[in-house]
Amino acid sequence: MNTYLTGSAVGLLTAFWGGYLLTGWLVPPLQQAMRSAGLLRPNYAGKSVPVGLGTALWLGMFLTIVPFFLLSDLLPIPWAMVQDMIVLLFVATGFVVIGLLDDVAGNRDVTGIKGHLKKLWKGRTVTTGLIKAAVGLCTGIAGAWLLGLTGWVLAAGSLVIALSANLVNLLDLRPGRACKGVLFTLLLLAVFSLRALDSPAFWLVLGAVLAYFPDDVKARMMMGDAGSNLLGGSIGMLVVASCTLPVLLTWLVVLLAVHLYAEKYSLSETIEKNRVLRWLDVLGRSA
Repeated sequence: MNTYLTGSAVGLLTAFWGGYLLTGWLVPPLQQAMRSAGLLRPNYAGKSVPVGLGTALWLGMFLTIVPFFLLSDLLPIPWAMVQDMIVLLFVATGFVVIGLLDDVAGNRDVTGIKGHLKKLWKGRTVTTGLIKAAVGLCTGIAGAWLLGLTGWVLAAGSLVIALSANLVNLLDLRPGRACKGVLFTLLLLAVFSLRALDSPAFWLVLGAVLAYFPDDVKARMMMGDAGSNLLGGSIGMLVVASCTLPVLLTWLVVLLAVHLYAEKYSLSETIEKNRVLRWLDVLGRSA
């Protein structure tokens, strides 16, 4: 029993510090690489900054997860922890790839699920946003299936992963907002699910976001859809992997409500009009 506890502790520490140190190490060179490649986009303040830095989050996760797999052969790390990392890698990879496609070649004149469907219906045009939605849903289905869900619970879990990915994308319109949303959701997971705290995937995402956050909140770069979809999908995967069915369904209802609201109203305007939300939104921001 003590051996398993040691293996678990080493696994959790490896996940957190690997995510934190490797993501922090990767951000500066990738910023420069994106800038040199001309992958720049005006942020909300009109300043051109490197985009697509969500790739730093994925690389930090990948370079942590692979050694974690090797470590699981040397130490008695529980299979549930290894499974979480396998599914996290799959979900993160699916979302970072389709998100990066939207960052590089996305249709910026169409927004919202309704807008993409309208474009398909009236103009017979398949937008990159619609492709991203389809691939995101398939990634959610595969991720929930890999976690062992079946039947209608599989459908609910798939939607949780896919809609969580898009939720963080909706938040990523101001520096630091997406990261704050992810950190807040991780806090909620820690409160409502002890299983989440036992998952190396939880600590890996936490470490990666904490390392990425300083440059993001200072508006030195943008994670783009590659980062926001990756983080949101990872959060959804953690909800599916660690929460009870009532909590999972509650989160699904919240996701549906926010998406329906966002189709009609601006989340940024809503945040601006609420004193507490606005204070949290600008906290730490320099632009």
